[in-house]
Amino acid sequence: MRIDPQKFLFMAALAASLAACSKAGSSAIPTSAPTATLTAVPSPTSAPFVLLLAPDSPKPESQQLAVKAVESFCIQKGLALKRITPGNTVPEDYLQDAPSLVAAVGTGLGQAVNAAAQAHPEIRFVAVEESGVQPLPNLLLIGGENIRLDQVAFLAGVLATVENRNEYVGWIGQSGTVSGTIYRNSFVHGVRYTCPRCRLFDFELDPSADASAGTAASGQLQSDYVDTASAVPGAAGDAALTDLAKRGIRVAGTRPDFYSYLFGGGEGDGSKYVLGGPAFRPDLLLADFLPRYLGGEKFTEAAAYSLENHSLEYASFPNDWISPGRQVFLQQVISDLASGRLDIGVDPKTGAET
Repeated sequence: MRIDPQKFLFMAALAASLAACSKAGSSAIPTSAPTATLTAVPSPTSAPFVLLLAPDSPKPESQQLAVKAVESFCIQKGLALKRITPGNTVPEDYLQDAPSLVAAVGTGLGQAVNAAAQAHPEIRFVAVEESGVQPLPNLLLIGGENIRLDQVAFLAGVLATVENRNEYVGWIGQSGTVSGTIYRNSFVHGVRYTCPRCRLFDFELDPSADASAGTAASGQLQSDYVDTASAVPGAAGDAALTDLAKRGIRVAGTRPDFYSYLFGGGEGDGSKYVLGGPAFRPDLLLADFLPRYLGGEKFTEAAAYSLENHSLEYASFPNDWISPGRQVFLQQVISDLASGRLDIGVDPKTGAET
């Protein structure tokens, strides 16, 4: 077979070219190993929550109202609520989770709450009816030792005389203390405001006086034929008012939960002779303050129970001694005191008459 010389030369050149490529391709082409790009993933954080420290069953109605107010606030703001009954300190492990708010209600751990707030300035605290607590930039204080005693006692004086039938009024006080002076002078001014002609039978007992001393003072007031009476809260004063009511003498309280605390809410002897007493409303203060507080507002002073901020009022009248018309009068007295139109005439800090 005859081969075309031109085709032969072309094929030879092609074979030589392929051989050269084959030699060049015998060395492997280096490839870089795949690398992974590491992206930092933030550690999960717990959802915002409120830590509530409170007894399982708070007895004072004011503390029950405070607990409900904190619960309602959490629902409104979409915050989780963790409620615990603390032991003898504020649980540090919960604080490490950085709650949005720590609310302590009637725990008896006032000093521990104060210390925790100082140790955790990044956390906001609120203490309701705790003792031994001082306001801090991150610690809001409501009630507790902060009560307008002059207003409480003045209202008791008004209540004790608004339906008095013989113009004889009894008082069991406490001698030698600032609070005792505030109570006594404010009560007297309340009596004078409503019944200028009323005669006051006053027994000032030692601060250490016990229940037996209060019962003895009750006997003296009975012999003076008082129609109504009141007293400073405490062992002696409570015993005196309980004894007086058992004997048919009507009494006005100066402590919250007066009716339930001393008379079992109507179950105790003498309960039908209770005129009434004060009520504290921390729930109203919490509803007002908490949104502002968590919004960044700072409260440098404790919020006292007072008529001006509506956290002090009359409790529901348990009996029919105070007529509807008299109740309207009592509410007007509260309104006048709150607005400043009516002056008690007693220094609220010292008890001195002004």
